[in-house]
Amino acid sequence: MLKGGQTRAQWLSVLGIGVFFISLFLFPARAGAFWPFTWQLGEEKRYLGPLVSYDADDGEKHLVIRPFLFSYDSEEGGVYRYLYPLGRTSPESSFFLPIYRAKKAGPDRDVSFLLFFGGTSAKGNYGGFFPFYGTLYNRFAKDEIRFVAWPFYSYVNDGGAEKRDIVYPFFSLYTGADQGFKTWPFYGDRYRLGERRKRFYAWPFVFREERNLDTDDPAESLMVLPFWVHSRSRSGAMEYKGVLWPFFTYSKNSSREKWNFPWPFFSKTTGETKGYDYFPFIAREESGTDTQFSLFWPVYREYRFFVKGEEYFQKSVLVINRYMVDDRGTFFNIWPFFEYEQKDDDSTLLAPSVLPFRDRGITRIMKPLMTLYERNKRKDRTSTSLLYGFYTYEETDESFEARLAFLFDMKKDEDGRGFEVLSGLFGVDPKTVKVFFIPFSRTSAKSP
Repeated sequence: MLKGGQTRAQWLSVLGIGVFFISLFLFPARAGAFWPFTWQLGEEKRYLGPLVSYDADDGEKHLVIRPFLFSYDSEEGGVYRYLYPLGRTSPESSFFLPIYRAKKAGPDRDVSFLLFFGGTSAKGNYGGFFPFYGTLYNRFAKDEIRFVAWPFYSYVNDGGAEKRDIVYPFFSLYTGADQGFKTWPFYGDRYRLGERRKRFYAWPFVFREERNLDTDDPAESLMVLPFWVHSRSRSGAMEYKGVLWPFFTYSKNSSREKWNFPWPFFSKTTGETKGYDYFPFIAREESGTDTQFSLFWPVYREYRFFVKGEEYFQKSVLVINRYMVDDRGTFFNIWPFFEYEQKDDDSTLLAPSVLPFRDRGITRIMKPLMTLYERNKRKDRTSTSLLYGFYTYEETDESFEARLAFLFDMKKDEDGRGFEVLSGLFGVDPKTVKVFFIPFSRTSAKSP
């Protein structure tokens, strides 16, 4: 009987623990605070220390389960990430690298699983098993691709220009809009009458090209590597020269002239775009309001440019320490100590900052596992967490609350001050007294 009773007690314990954790996920907004199983930072509910988090902001829901590097974001129709960065699913596309990939764009759809692939397009259905046999429509920026026992035979149609490869890349035949053939690396000739022509001899050493032949300003290029490179338009508006390429070069277009002597150590730019480069000591370039500057590269670098009147600015020290201002706000980090991000009145401070990447998936899924100190400001609320919620402090203009794990909780709000011990085992506030988690209303005598 004792053994049976112990077994039932064990099963009841397991059942109780299971019900507890299931309730956390089914009713995250109603879960109480009992660190490290459940605690709260700002509007975000967290469970099992840094491992699970949930929040709902402006009608959007976010769930992250970090032991499995999984997340769900309700915006954009619902986006799932799993074993980040290997897997992602959204209404438009999904993948799990390197096994599976699927994508849709309007009526076009394609899917691949390992070496099998298939899809639909305006031209019809397609599929295959790489490298044995396959057909693709509107993929890889080509109208049609076919192959049999690749690389022994393949066919590509790109806007009426047809190309057939035999034992790619050694033998090619061009038909349709383009004409010519290739026996790589010895000789190749591809041309479109009245528009362009490309030829090579002993690739990549000798290359000749004529282009824009159907315009008022055709251009031609000749490369005899590494001795001589020359490209020039008939009007002279565009020109490029190189001797012992790429070390000594000269280039010109409508807005600038640039000399490299030798690249990459010395360069000079004049015209609407002007600058200089004495690599690796100092470099500067200006083009209107856009500027770039570096000092002892990669020790220090900065650039500033404008898009549709909006300023983008970045400074970096040793590449990974950066100060940035762009359409996502302000970002500043000193690796591996801390990072700070701000947009409008909202801000976040993390320490340490082991992953110096400004990526949504890394920030939401991976960084909380490596963050010991976190400070968030959202609207009028400031929240601070230390050691994965062991100590938290939150304040607004009217209230504050400080929690030390499950041991002690002190707060102040519009009703007054109060505290709890052992997550409510005992507690006092202006309205109630808690004894063994049971709240009792407080009554006060009226003043005479």
